[in-house]
Amino acid sequence: MKNVFKHSAIFLLFYLCMIVVVTTLLYFVHISISCYYLPIIGLISGISYYFISKKELLLKDYFKVLLIALIVMIISMVVASFTFDRSSDGNTYHKDAVGVLKEGFNPVYSESKNFIIKRDSDDKLTNYSIWTDHYAKANWIMGANFYSITGNIESGKAMNFISIYIVFVIIFIGLASLLSWQKSLAISLITVINPITASQMFTYYNDQLVCLYLFLAIFMLFKLTKNIKDKEAWFIYILSFVLLTNTKFNGLGYIMIFSFIFVLKYLYNSYKDKCFMPIFKQLCLIFIPLFIFSFVIVGYPTYVKNTIDHQNPFFPLYDDNGEDIITAQEPKKFVKMNNISKLFYGTFSRANNLRDNDKTDIKIPFTVYKSEIKPAMSNDLRISGWGIWFSGILIISLIILIVYFKNYKTEDYIFIALSTTLLLLVIMSESWWARYSPYFYLFIILSLYILLNHCKSKTIKTVYVLLICINTLIPLLGNSYYTLTNSFKIRKDLNNLKNKTIVIKNDNPYNGIFYNLKDFDIDYTFGNIEGEKLYYNYLDYEIKK
Repeated sequence: MKNVFKHSAIFLLFYLCMIVVVTTLLYFVHISISCYYLPIIGLISGISYYFISKKELLLKDYFKVLLIALIVMIISMVVASFTFDRSSDGNTYHKDAVGVLKEGFNPVYSESKNFIIKRDSDDKLTNYSIWTDHYAKANWIMGANFYSITGNIESGKAMNFISIYIVFVIIFIGLASLLSWQKSLAISLITVINPITASQMFTYYNDQLVCLYLFLAIFMLFKLTKNIKDKEAWFIYILSFVLLTNTKFNGLGYIMIFSFIFVLKYLYNSYKDKCFMPIFKQLCLIFIPLFIFSFVIVGYPTYVKNTIDHQNPFFPLYDDNGEDIITAQEPKKFVKMNNISKLFYGTFSRANNLRDNDKTDIKIPFTVYKSEIKPAMSNDLRISGWGIWFSGILIISLIILIVYFKNYKTEDYIFIALSTTLLLLVIMSESWWARYSPYFYLFIILSLYILLNHCKSKTIKTVYVLLICINTLIPLLGNSYYTLTNSFKIRKDLNNLKNKTIVIKNDNPYNGIFYNLKDFDIDYTFGNIEGEKLYYNYLDYEIKK
């Protein structure tokens, strides 16, 4: 049965990737997203994966794979549809991008601002085209495909829960061949349910997807270190690579850096084994087409168009005429600090999302201040974003790693991963901000793996696991509670306004919410009003008389 669950996860990964690839290819022939995409792509994916996996699965087992995958998808869509994204970013440009894609926006040939004007004939909505047109779009494309079949924009968040299932199952079953199922379960759960995914799983934030697929890709790079000819590991890695490069700019950067370092390791091993040229040719045959396909073909609406229009594949970031989204949101004292100093204050200070104050107060590890609890439950915690106990857990992880490297035969892939992480922590100026530095959590994951694999004390192992879990439970439980309670209220409010017309205060920036209004058959106009509060207090409105 393990094999069936493993293939259900790989199939779902293949399916999500196919949604992005097929949708993008159809854009080239002027065909936009429709409600038929999801089932048709599902059929194509199902037939294709049967031939990919038929050597490992009997036909009856393959039907079980499809059934499990279908159940995971349905549950994910139900949970996503019921819960409302209450994040600021989600309700501004993320939902707006998902909405215009679902309604027919073609990012290969047109600009979203023209589509928005055509759609609304109203200049009261904020123009987010600089993000919609130029950012990577894989998560938006997946979300829009789910939206097109359900008629509920919140259903697009199903990709989050599906991705958690994918990464958890693949890593769990992979580790189960090395460790007991209890240890494998602990490592896998801690990997996929971490402070970033816990705080973002009910939102359209895409940092959680970068985090999940980066960990999955790195796990495959580990496997390939032991067997460079592992076809399944290559398949999973390639799918993860395509999704990472087209979900977020930093996803492309992170996977390229980790891959480059590991490729050097593969080549070094092949040189020692006197088979350099065959391995070199194999890697070229994999990476050159993969890079062209991910960056040039699937990434055409983003990277190629940005290069043609702005001579910068990463526009509007890293551009003199673009947007600086970091400086205005970091503590003022960070402006004159180097990257290491920022990382230190961002990790060892009291939890703070910088919306109420600009403080970075250093605290003793494992202490908790009342002022930290509410920020720790937010979707985008800035200072101590990896959790209010992360600083203490990090110190423990460093002790574990020092003892391990001193007393045990080092597994080289662990050393390579941690060295690459240190490199990124030094060179990336945004490493202090947790959602921009998923690699930082590798210290926790790998130290936990080492402890469970080498430590004989059950007490020490249990305490370390509990500390990590408690650190994650704060954002998980807090975010889940506030999401569920607000979802009940939002749904009640929207149902009460169904088939009515409301007047909304002028210049409201939350474009994404207008898709919720549309989904509930609520018409709207704009005006100068005081009114009531609607949808997590984001909209000022009154019912039109």
